[in-house]
Amino acid sequence: MKQLIKIGLMFAIAASGFMFTACEDGDPGIAGAQGEKGEKGDAGDTGENGVGYNEATQYGNISVQYKGVRADDVPFDKTINFKYAISGPDVMYTSAVWDYNYDETDLEFAVYRFSSAVTADNYEGGSNNRVGFTLRAFNDGERESYIQIFNNVAIISDDFRVFTLYTGENQFPTSETVSDYSFNSATGALKFKFDATFPADQNPTGHELTISADVNVKVVENVDTPK
Repeated sequence: MKQLIKIGLMFAIAASGFMFTACEDGDPGIAGAQGEKGEKGDAGDTGENGVGYNEATQYGNISVQYKGVRADDVPFDKTINFKYAISGPDVMYTSAVWDYNYDETDLEFAVYRFSSAVTADNYEGGSNNRVGFTLRAFNDGERESYIQIFNNVAIISDDFRVFTLYTGENQFPTSETVSDYSFNSATGALKFKFDATFPADQNPTGHELTISADVNVKVVENVDTPK
C-alpha cells in the first residue's frame, strides 16, 4: 500500500512539472497611463565667453536703428548691435583718430564695427554686416564739423525677406546730425549720437530712410604721428 502511495505521489509531481514546463508566457498586458510631467529643472550656469570674444569687443560698440519702407512697400524697423572690431594691423582704419594740429582743434575719427565675428582682418571684414563713420571735428570755432556714415547691411525682416542696405558718398554737418559728442584723448573714449534721414534717391529702398546710431567706442592714435 505504501508503495502504491509513493508511486502515485511521484506520478503527481512529474505530471505537475510537465504542466508547468508546457505552459507558454502570456501576452503583455496593456500599458498603463503616462505619468505626470516632472517639474522643470533649474537653469544651468551661464557659459563663459568663447576664445577671442573679449579681444574682438574691447573697442566698444555702435548700436544702429534702420527705419523705413522696403522697395516692395513693406515697412521695416531693424536695430543691429555692431560690437565686433578688428584688433590686427588694420585697426588704424577701424578704430583710429588723427590729431592734425596736435592740439585737438582738428580731429579726424575713422570707426568701423561689425555685427558678428570678423572673418577677415581688413576694414571690409569679409561677408559681414558693417557700419562705419568718418567724423571730422573742428574745434577752432571757424570751420563746420562734418560726418559720413557707411553701411553695408543685410536687412532681414520677420517675413524672411532680405535686402542689402548700402549707403556711401554722403556727408552731413554735425550741427544737424550729431549730439552728445565727447572725446577723451587719455582713454581713447569716443561717444556721440547720430540721427539722419536719407532721401528716397540716396538709398536702395526708394523711400525715405532714417538711421539713428549710438556710438560708444575706443579709438587709437598712431605713435608715428609727430608731436
